[in-house]
Amino acid sequence: MGSALAAGRGHVFGVTEGPGHRTALAFLPDHPEENVGTLARVRTPEDPDADVVFERSAERPMGLWAEAGESLLRIVPLLGLDAPPADELEDCRLCPGCYRPVYEGSSSRTLIGACQLPLMGLCRLCAEGSTLRSLRQADVPIDTRQRAVLETVAAA
Repeated sequence: MGSALAAGRGHVFGVTEGPGHRTALAFLPDHPEENVGTLARVRTPEDPDADVVFERSAERPMGLWAEAGESLLRIVPLLGLDAPPADELEDCRLCPGCYRPVYEGSSSRTLIGACQLPLMGLCRLCAEGSTLRSLRQADVPIDTRQRAVLETVAAA
């Protein structure tokens, strides 16, 4: 995937089978407009005449996708893919807005007094509103508790 992003060429990966459909993650360069790429989770029905459904997608300038691909190519070899998966996250809290891990040294935010609900340990993306904007753009259903947290942050 990193190579495809860096080179700006299309790539499909992570195909899973479901009842009556297949789901895949795909990178589509220059789609739908020139110099803008789309990373999407798409659902393809078994019927070849049926439409492909974009479940989630993100459109960004091709330069940003290339930068992301180069970062992946540098980071992935350092991950130690042979290491066993962790049973649980250590020394961190989960962001109440998106459930990303927030570690002691990371930049987290606390909103107390600025809103009805005191929120602690927000990740940077939730605190600045990026998570809520992305979920709304992708038209992703949001858990009721998560929605309350993200909308409270947006109001503050």
